[in-house]
Amino acid sequence: MKKLLSRFLIIVCVPVLSLSLAACGGSQNPPEPVAPPEVVEPNIEPHQPEVEPASQPVSAPGDLSEDIYSFMFGLNGATFTLPFPYAEFESNGWVGEGLETQTLNPNQFTLSTQLNNADQRIFVSFVNTTDNITTLNESMVGRITIDEWEARSGVELVFPGNISIGSSYEDVIAAHGEPSERSETGSTRRLDYSSSSRASVTISVDIESGLVNRIQMENFIAREISPAFEGDVPAAVSAYVAPTELGEDWRTFNVRFAGDLYSLPAPVAAFVANGWIIEGDPNEMVPARSSRTGITLRNGNQTMRTMVENYDDSAQPVANTFVTSVEFSHFGAVLPIELPGGITENSTIEEVLAAFGTPDRVEESASFRTYTFGSRVFERIEVGIRLETSEIHRIDVRNAP
Repeated sequence: MKKLLSRFLIIVCVPVLSLSLAACGGSQNPPEPVAPPEVVEPNIEPHQPEVEPASQPVSAPGDLSEDIYSFMFGLNGATFTLPFPYAEFESNGWVGEGLETQTLNPNQFTLSTQLNNADQRIFVSFVNTTDNITTLNESMVGRITIDEWEARSGVELVFPGNISIGSSYEDVIAAHGEPSERSETGSTRRLDYSSSSRASVTISVDIESGLVNRIQMENFIAREISPAFEGDVPAAVSAYVAPTELGEDWRTFNVRFAGDLYSLPAPVAAFVANGWIIEGDPNEMVPARSSRTGITLRNGNQTMRTMVENYDDSAQPVANTFVTSVEFSHFGAVLPIELPGGITENSTIEEVLAAFGTPDRVEESASFRTYTFGSRVFERIEVGIRLETSEIHRIDVRNAP
């Protein structure tokens, strides 16, 4: 009863909070928005009335994507994709109190807001993706959360892979593989699937029962996809042929990455054909004979920031450009990589030197040493090791002729 009263007071009394989404740029890549400040939500344990049975998994709508990073979900039979205008929720019967009077500044979002549909309830966060001040009912829904208690009110919220309250831990792993991060707190195991710091799915599992007891999906990144490019595919893209073997000479810039062979530079289309996803606008134009840094490709729950080059004499969309760098990194995409001579992320630095010869440059910091093979900044391979363990922590292959 105390938990029920506490939760009621929090929902009724706590005003909607707003936090700013900041942006900053790195030293080597163009500015990109960074994650909003960490939000510490009220520590509310899921309600578990003894007289009520545990919630059972629900069926996904037929048009729901299987890709957890689509940020689609089914709610009472309807499908939505985050972020989306609140008006879409309102037309399906979901309403909240005071949405017409509470405002958000540009790039702000709310902490948690309750919406009701008759006796059902969910919790959402609103985000203002415009340059103007908006009221909540004019804003976008960027996050949705329910736990066992909301599910018992009759809400049927289902994520890709047919995951809902009451699904098993095994169901989650079978549908989406290993998470980007996992942690355990008390009686709960938390699985986080993230494509960026502002786009993630969190699934909480009761350790004792092995069943999902809380699900949350958030995506505060507004989608802006420009019209599809109507020009022809550049001849250089069509002419590309992937290598059939790595060979022994690193100067070929052949690489086996995430299980597939490429020769850099390789068309973005070749990566897409092997299951990679272009994060952002694939139709973003790159001027003729120029490059674009900061392009993000995703393979499952691993993301890689790369540079692309347009070798054509006319402007081309990102989808028609060439990837000029791939990287294995414990701070980035942790995907298997293999270079000529059989060098992998599990090789020793002695094996690297035997296969590649004398490096052109060796740099050392307090914790890492980097070996660079190749004298040109855009045509080289870097291998970084941890000084403490001598293990490879980073392999960066770059070729942009």
